[in-house]
Amino acid sequence: MPHPRQVPGYAEAAAAGLLPRVPEHPPALSVQPTARSLMHRFIALALGGSLVLGVVAGVVDRSALHGPATAGVLGALALVFLVVLLLALPRVGRQSVAELQQGYTTLTLQFGGFWCGEGPLTLSGEMRAAWDYRGTWQLDHRDGRVLRAPDRGVDPPGMYPSPNQPGRMELWTGRVWLEHVADRP
Repeated sequence: MPHPRQVPGYAEAAAAGLLPRVPEHPPALSVQPTARSLMHRFIALALGGSLVLGVVAGVVDRSALHGPATAGVLGALALVFLVVLLLALPRVGRQSVAELQQGYTTLTLQFGGFWCGEGPLTLSGEMRAAWDYRGTWQLDHRDGRVLRAPDRGVDPPGMYPSPNQPGRMELWTGRVWLEHVADRP
């Protein structure tokens, strides 16, 4: 896959100010809530919801309420919980992309993504998109303190002209194209 600078439309997008803008000095936390804060909420929701479902299933199993109808209700609750999780994770992704476009991040991933069905998958179905945040400011999500300054020789992750869908923007992780596309602003 091509590097963002090799994609047709890169120079035009740069001139129009559509690429991630990494300022010379540390930027203020302009995206609220921060992506890292939203990720913490997502993890708390996932763990808390799993715990509640487990407790409810255990109580039902030890009571006289277990049966096909109860199993159906528990299954429906688990499905609703899964849908809530699948809707919550993209919000983290949108905040992360908004931060990246401003030249900083509060959330760093080694591998993964935020949207179902996007990015390179392994045979087991696991998302294995690698991230490289060296080209952007890494800031503390609470107070904006600099955790790491950008390496100016590395293009930051963010939205760039898509090599896969001409005329659209696609998320570059700093290593791979994530296949998350959006119309040009």
